[in-house]
Amino acid sequence: MGLAVKLGFPQPAYPLVLPASTSKDKSKNSTLIQSSPTTQKPNGSKFPSLVFVDETRKRFQIQPLIDILYGCEDMGSVGKVKSVHGLVLKSELSDRDLLVVLNHVANAYSKCLDFDTARRVFDEMPLRNIFSWTVMIVGSTESGLFLDGFKFFCDMVVSGILPDKFAYSAVVQTCIGLDCIELGEMVHAQVVVRGFASDTFVSTTLLNMYAKFGMVENSCRMFNTMTEHNKVSWNAMISGLTSNGLHSEAFDQFVRMQKEGIKPNLYTLISVSKAVGKLGNVDKSKIVHSYASGLSMEPSVLVGTALIDMYSKCKSVSDARSVFDLNFTSCKTNPPWNAMISGYSQSGHSQEALELFVRMCVNNIQPDKYTYCSVFNAIAALKCLRLGKEIHGMVLKSGVEMKVTSISNAIANAYAKCGLLKDVQKVFDRIEERDLVSWTTLVTACSQCFEWEDALIVFSKLREEGFTPNEFTISSVLVACASLCFLEYDLRNVLQDVNLVEKRGMHG
Repeated sequence: MGLAVKLGFPQPAYPLVLPASTSKDKSKNSTLIQSSPTTQKPNGSKFPSLVFVDETRKRFQIQPLIDILYGCEDMGSVGKVKSVHGLVLKSELSDRDLLVVLNHVANAYSKCLDFDTARRVFDEMPLRNIFSWTVMIVGSTESGLFLDGFKFFCDMVVSGILPDKFAYSAVVQTCIGLDCIELGEMVHAQVVVRGFASDTFVSTTLLNMYAKFGMVENSCRMFNTMTEHNKVSWNAMISGLTSNGLHSEAFDQFVRMQKEGIKPNLYTLISVSKAVGKLGNVDKSKIVHSYASGLSMEPSVLVGTALIDMYSKCKSVSDARSVFDLNFTSCKTNPPWNAMISGYSQSGHSQEALELFVRMCVNNIQPDKYTYCSVFNAIAALKCLRLGKEIHGMVLKSGVEMKVTSISNAIANAYAKCGLLKDVQKVFDRIEERDLVSWTTLVTACSQCFEWEDALIVFSKLREEGFTPNEFTISSVLVACASLCFLEYDLRNVLQDVNLVEKRGMHG
């Protein structure tokens, strides 16, 4: 009994121009490894269109190895992949079986975050097929080596092995990583010429690419010209609309999806929950919640957290708390707790936020940076110094304060609201990577504590560090200037900054 396996076929290659390296590439991209033509099949011959495999004998020999490699990927165990790799090299396998197994070995190394070894396996392969090249394209992209990934695609085409739908999907991801829409459009053109435009898998990838580049009209055009829509294409469309700020349209697509008989999954519900949260529409929130409950997805940590966040952004913290109490009071992971604490904090229910944080700690659930930021915002609102000091002690013991700028900023802001300028300065001095928020918090603290000259000194240093002040920075420094009756202080520069802020506000 024979099994026909499609490997590849030599046809004229459509040329693609390799771009110059961009700033988004990692430094490794500067030293591209050339694919040696000597590792291809000798005398220029290419893989046949079909290879007939004896299922009863040869698949039995290699399938256990492939299954083990899948297990290694799941565990992320490079050591186990090396053991299997060593066994393969010592085994006597047919050319076809060796090709199949080495493809899976290279893929396993890549999935275990050892792409350098995956690349060496690829370079040393006596034969390659479309799967081999696609592993390299995907692995390069997942490792952040986007230019390398695109080069693998070009080398594959030049070698006479033309892309399939998986290779096209993979190279589109490299175009996104390179932040180069021109390359993406070139790939799209080749997809059309090769007859893959009607393939839902490829079309969905292109739809997603255009959405990532903010070209929503192109995304909609791709979606509307698809011969069929599946759950993945609907999700890509809803997510693309949401990420581009078209929240009402995203909700409309969600409703249309139901009418066409496609059931949403957790990714659909997460995207539409985000869109409805941005709309702040409680009625639409209840529609999304109803679908989630009807599909028994509300208890899912991902979906439930999205529902809590959605209701919170719609200023309906009672509904958010109902979702939390019904599903997550015994949850040992922190996302639902974080969403509820953040919801309380952002809605002005600071006392409830702190009470829930205490309960979270009692249940031995580990806080993270999102927890601490919300908690310190609540402390700042309540000016609750004693609790702030206690929780700051927790943060110091965990060692994350200096490493996570957002936590340090939140702590500094809480101390500023409590009028403790020296503590703000101490936290500021410990921040390893200061951002504009860090500087603005210190300027504001100086101004609020009537240290107006210090506020102006910090403002000058902020500008020297290359930061452009925002409206909050400008507001604080103008208060300092007015309080000192010192409006001549670098007035031209301050006014220039005000104009910059106004222009930024006008253009979104």
